[in-house]
Amino acid sequence: MKKSVHILLAIALLMAATFTGCDQNKNGKQPAEPTKVEKEQQPEVTMEALAKVMPKYNSVSNFSEGLAVVCDKETDLYGFIDKMGNEVIPCQYYDVLAFFSEGIAVVSKDGDGWSLIDKKGQEIISFDNQFRPGFQVRFQDGMMAIFNYEDEKEGYIDKAGKVVIPAELDMRMCNGPISVSFNDGLCRRHDYDSQKSSFIDKTGKTVFECEGDAEDFSEGLAAVSKCFSLDNDDFVCRFGFVDKTGFEAIPFIFNHAGRFVDGLCWAETDNQCGFINRDGKFELTGDFKTLILDEDIECGNYPLCPTFSEGLAWVCNKEGKFGYIDKTGKVVIPFRYEACYDDDTELYYQQPCYDFHEGLARICDKTTEKYGYIDREGNEVFPCQFGYAEDINEGVARVELEGQYGFIDAKGNCTLNLTK
Repeated sequence: MKKSVHILLAIALLMAATFTGCDQNKNGKQPAEPTKVEKEQQPEVTMEALAKVMPKYNSVSNFSEGLAVVCDKETDLYGFIDKMGNEVIPCQYYDVLAFFSEGIAVVSKDGDGWSLIDKKGQEIISFDNQFRPGFQVRFQDGMMAIFNYEDEKEGYIDKAGKVVIPAELDMRMCNGPISVSFNDGLCRRHDYDSQKSSFIDKTGKTVFECEGDAEDFSEGLAAVSKCFSLDNDDFVCRFGFVDKTGFEAIPFIFNHAGRFVDGLCWAETDNQCGFINRDGKFELTGDFKTLILDEDIECGNYPLCPTFSEGLAWVCNKEGKFGYIDKTGKVVIPFRYEACYDDDTELYYQQPCYDFHEGLARICDKTTEKYGYIDREGNEVFPCQFGYAEDINEGVARVELEGQYGFIDAKGNCTLNLTK
């Protein structure tokens, strides 16, 4: 996708997925899984129809709420196609700043102003450059972040385009704004000067503050990293959890901690590693460890904290190999995947396994750094041949092969010509 001359590149870590083939932010949020009703209402993907229209476009996004963004080869403008390959919103936009979420996409016709549109292509409201949305910052919980880059301030609009929180909040940068989206009615913020986190409601009012660097809420709990001083003037950081009142629900005893999914959360202490329950007690432990990846960014390295998806979770054993376990701790897919490793820096830099989505999970070969897909039994549905790949979403996943973009589905079909 085109990158406009404004400072959109500064928040690349917050992107859901771009058209340029960059891998998604691993710490960032995935698009919300469609509900059962939404899935039933969505039409089936016709791979043959998509394959026929692909040559018309330079690039294509994954589907979001039934529509994918495409770029016309002749005009270099963007529009939207449905799952039958029909161009339901013509290619008339200079840029698409955000895919459809909660029925709204963010587009720009000339690269200066921007607009909210509905799924029929009707303009809801337009804006000048007084403030701008973040690149790929989408609507979530009925709100979307807006930014005043000159004053380094941020605020929020609702789906009607009304500014409900003025762009007067401090925008602290660390390869992107610290807070961009609401979850369960709250949005987190972090003050690096005071080393405190706060959560605001949809009026901009601070609900509570806590010491440390907080993550987003998941299942009513938010992980917080707090640093403690040691006797030798050194310090150590530990993770704990707070509830929506700011109460310390789980003590600060963990070296690493993820987020809760299905009542379980990845965590590690000096002596144990595995999944804890909401009481902070380990339920699933084993010969596991938390692998640290090097991001080569100002924000530093980050730990890989797995979550359960479709009943399985990838985990790393103490030998550095990845496999999948079920909720009883049984190894379902053997430990045979390894993260990419840089011999010069002696650091890991690429995750080898990902969550399951609609029956398939991405994998990455450490030697070729190519992506493929496996099913829940560990069978290779697609071998590691794609230079870029996304998770299955709404029946398909966007992939790249030798500069060409297309789709794969869970049945092993692909719109690109693959070598078996």
